[in-house]
Amino acid sequence: MLSKLLKYDLRANLKIYLFVWPAIIALALIDRLSLTVQIGGSLGTIFTITTTTLFVLALFAACILALVISIIRFYSGLLRNEGYLMFTLPVKSWQLILSKFLTALLTLAVTIVLSIFCAIFVFGGVDGLLEVLSSLLSASSVPTGITLALTLLICGVSLCLSILQIYLACSIGHLFRRRRILFSILFYYAISIAVEFFTLVLTVGIIGTGVIDNLLWSGGENLFFAVVLVAEAALGCVYFFVSERLLRRHLNLE
Repeated sequence: MLSKLLKYDLRANLKIYLFVWPAIIALALIDRLSLTVQIGGSLGTIFTITTTTLFVLALFAACILALVISIIRFYSGLLRNEGYLMFTLPVKSWQLILSKFLTALLTLAVTIVLSIFCAIFVFGGVDGLLEVLSSLLSASSVPTGITLALTLLICGVSLCLSILQIYLACSIGHLFRRRRILFSILFYYAISIAVEFFTLVLTVGIIGTGVIDNLLWSGGENLFFAVVLVAEAALGCVYFFVSERLLRRHLNLE
């Protein structure tokens, strides 16, 4: 049943992204062409500046739009009128959340990666894009490759953590009868402050023991990254299961 939910959510999202992704590529091609073909005069300068500005704004807008769509799909699909239908299906609540999460993660990741590679293509050309791809595919050494893989994993887990934190904040805000969106925003910032405070206290405590310094000076960067990765993954699991319990035990669609 999870596969059917994923198919439904992906199909609903792709109706929007099939216009967004080609638009990013088209703007990248136009901007690259304007930078490559030097048009003389002030008109050419204005055209180049305009296309570059539009391209950069489009990248930011696409990433923000992807995040907004993810929030709307979760909130409207599970916490609004559509939730009456979704929660009557013969599926578990964790499957509903997981379907929304995987769809949001996939579309966000594709949008971010596409934006990065388009930016590299615009400002570095085909040679710059091929150079980046070759450096990613063939790391200079095994330790470097491990560090790069761990860094990319941390970025991916951080993205997952951000999505799950939004889901948790929406689930808590939905417990209130009125001003649910306002309470969701407040709880999102409250969770962020609490996590940052706990992280700061924990980091200061660990630094005091000298463990981090010993790891970094002894070449244990990969172990440090692995610990950060496990900690973020554990926090993401907490976000997911708390959200699932709230929707399973305290769902109120009135």
